[in-house]
Amino acid sequence: MKVYRKLSDLKDVKASAVTVGTFDGIHLGHQKIIDGLKNLATKSNLHSVVVTFYPNPKIVVKPNVYKNLKILTTIDERIYALKKTGVEKLLIINFNESFALWSYEKFLKEILVEKLNVKELVIGYDHAFGKNREGNFSNLTALAGKYNFKLQKIRPIELDDKIISSSKIRELLLKGLTEEANCFLGRYYSLTGRVERGIGRGRTIGFPTANIEVVDEHKLIPANGVYAIDVYYNEKMYKGMVNIGIKPTFEKSKTVHIEANIFNFNKDIYNKKLTIFFKKRLRKERKFEKVDDLIEQLKLDKEISFKL
Repeated sequence: MKVYRKLSDLKDVKASAVTVGTFDGIHLGHQKIIDGLKNLATKSNLHSVVVTFYPNPKIVVKPNVYKNLKILTTIDERIYALKKTGVEKLLIINFNESFALWSYEKFLKEILVEKLNVKELVIGYDHAFGKNREGNFSNLTALAGKYNFKLQKIRPIELDDKIISSSKIRELLLKGLTEEANCFLGRYYSLTGRVERGIGRGRTIGFPTANIEVVDEHKLIPANGVYAIDVYYNEKMYKGMVNIGIKPTFEKSKTVHIEANIFNFNKDIYNKKLTIFFKKRLRKERKFEKVDDLIEQLKLDKEISFKL
């Protein structure tokens, strides 16, 4: 997949099938849109192109309302997920206050038509772009003839009578319902961070942990608790478990910590990046009266995690 981060990099793009959206999460609904895009591209001998925005437009357009909005995928995570879909080209638009003022027809004409040579435009059932979200299916239909492209709307996917959406997945993760969220995503929810040095308490009780710092302040961290995870480091996958919380047994920290215990692993990974994949929430975080009681519980958590 060719990734474009600047409009100036787009030169002589051949006729394309294009879809536009924030695509936070690349969940099953997004995957359906992209599958439709690729099918059209193949059928009509067009390039398949995804246009996405970063940061999230909601944060820019209504900062007071959405300043605490949590995202499912950082831009690097989104690029990685889109590469796996097999789409040919990705254009990332820096969404800022100036761009937010563009009308939908200006965006359509100057980017989709003139830069991407759009011949097929695929959008989700509720998607709209441009100032005040005026670029909806109805208004775009009126411009299809003018700019010589065809328009297709993809219907939503439902699971257990619920429409799959990024907002629904956020809601599930913030409740610790990772298994349900994973069903909507079509994969394990993940986060990537850098390992920072802790005080080493985990090692003293037989459960050394990697303390993970998530760089993007908007990245969603699931609800506090203990989770069975997979850990990807240096092109290898390991089983493990992670505690998200304030460490009430020891200190009751004012900040939330992410501490991963990686099984059968003994490497110096300080300042290294790793990715954790959330498989199942095992329990809520709680305070233990004795450290020995915590150790016994961790042994049980590890035994369960090994089996998942």
